[in-house]
Amino acid sequence: MVDFRQNIFTEEHDFKEGFESVNGEFRGIIPTSSEISGIEIRLSDVMIHDNKTAKVWPFPGLAKVYFLDIVVSDVNADSISLDLKGFEKVNDGDSLNVDRTLYLWQEEESSKIAPTQVHIFTSLLKSKQDLRNVSEVLTQINSDEDYKNLVSNLGTVLKTTSQLSNISNIIFNVADIAGKYLGEVEDKPLLTWFQSFTNINGDWDHDGKTEKNADNKYAGMKLVCIVRDKDRAPQS
Repeated sequence: MVDFRQNIFTEEHDFKEGFESVNGEFRGIIPTSSEISGIEIRLSDVMIHDNKTAKVWPFPGLAKVYFLDIVVSDVNADSISLDLKGFEKVNDGDSLNVDRTLYLWQEEESSKIAPTQVHIFTSLLKSKQDLRNVSEVLTQINSDEDYKNLVSNLGTVLKTTSQLSNISNIIFNVADIAGKYLGEVEDKPLLTWFQSFTNINGDWDHDGKTEKNADNKYAGMKLVCIVRDKDRAPQS
């Protein structure tokens, strides 16, 4: 069984209020949730430092790697976004072809309330056998009864608790379910990252762009959270 809490990087980022001087007066510079028009969280710069595969001639020491990501927010609490991707022949120093939007919220008539919390789980796992068909794996995960129960309970947990540990436990349980369908993988991921973005009193960071990095001796990756308010929303 995969222990996703090994080689883990975890952090909770709160968007705290800042101030600026305007005509000698200090004013808050964070827009309220009602002023936010969009939130995007992107993942990029996924680098393998050490694939934990010895180079013994004539074998080049290449590895097969799964990339698993799970995304949860309180705006769409009745579902979990779960994705899986496989990479063949990964060498030390390789940059994986991962540059994607993990989470996107845009103000619409049906979704005017901005999320107050977004939780991102990402993990890099070395496979001990040929990579499985990821579409088949995702189908098995979505058909798993334990997975369905966790998804149904998640909405209640997000609405009734502010304890990050309760939310993270559900997400790690989802990861455990995914792990059992991957086949033979190393019991310790190369890198697991659990990153939470939460608001303070309904406010988000006025700076627009927040970058986060996770890194260990085996792998590294970057998350960028972009918040757009109505003043900076693109003109239609």
